[in-house]
Amino acid sequence: MTIETSWLIGLHIPVAMIPLELLWFSNILFAIILLFAAKNCDFKKFLKNTPNQHVYFGAMVILFLLWGIKAGISPGLGFHHLGATLFTLMFGWPLAIFGLSIIMLASMLTQHNEWLSLGLNGCLSIVIPVFTSYAILKLSQKTLPDNFFIYIFVAAFFAAGIAVAASRLASIIVLSLVSAYPDTRLIEESLLLTPLFMFPEMFITGMLVSIFVVYKPQWMITFDDERYIKGK
Repeated sequence: MTIETSWLIGLHIPVAMIPLELLWFSNILFAIILLFAAKNCDFKKFLKNTPNQHVYFGAMVILFLLWGIKAGISPGLGFHHLGATLFTLMFGWPLAIFGLSIIMLASMLTQHNEWLSLGLNGCLSIVIPVFTSYAILKLSQKTLPDNFFIYIFVAAFFAAGIAVAASRLASIIVLSLVSAYPDTRLIEESLLLTPLFMFPEMFITGMLVSIFVVYKPQWMITFDDERYIKGK
């Protein structure tokens, strides 16, 4: 089996590595999650807020370009900047899922046509990190003090790293279960390298969130001045 690798170095897992049944199951699951996101998204509020639309689409363009910067050795074992935590904090998890999904579609259009892998890669590189980021945000709000630095370091910095780790670990488990690579190769080329790619995601996300909450708090839908600053 020969796999074209010129566009594969990154998070994308090629169709040739995954059983057809799992690909179709993933597509159905991803479609259900998109419907769930649509049900929980306030599209009317979003469409009325023109400035935030500009921020949203501008962020998508920037992240699309960043997704083109990839690192890795073997197909399905690479890395690129996710941006899932930043999108979740800025726009909420439903719009984060839609925005990242559009970016993934655009990446597929410009790089390859493996549409059958859309659901699997969407679940691994979009749904898991977005829901991980959202879960950490809600958990921090429930169990930790409402503090500006808690929001920055836990909901942004720490969450971004955990989101990368969760996405990568899920991918490793899938590739191991379908015997795409020997487990030793998965460990050497992906698991052991994961911490190296967690830190850039954490640094960029934490830095941008810090800047936005100070200068453009209206861009951060999950940040509340009354909750994190004024009441302190």
